[in-house]
Amino acid sequence: MPKPARGSYNPNRRAGLLLKSQTLHIREALLKHLEEIVSILVIDPKSLKTEGDVSEYVHRATAILHTHAARPKIK
Repeated sequence: MPKPARGSYNPNRRAGLLLKSQTLHIREALLKHLEEIVSILVIDPKSLKTEGDVSEYVHRATAILHTHAARPKIK
């Protein structure tokens, strides 16, 4: 994200509707990921009995982790 122009950012200024709206959208996205993470964490790994069970668990967990991986910086 580019740095704001000098003087355009005031940490003490009241947030406008656009910033508040963006905050709500970010929160919704975070809640979606939280639900995905909780769905994996509630599974006790000791309860996984078959290779298929483990495979499904690992597939779901790594799919979540890969969505949160750091992206390489574009130069």
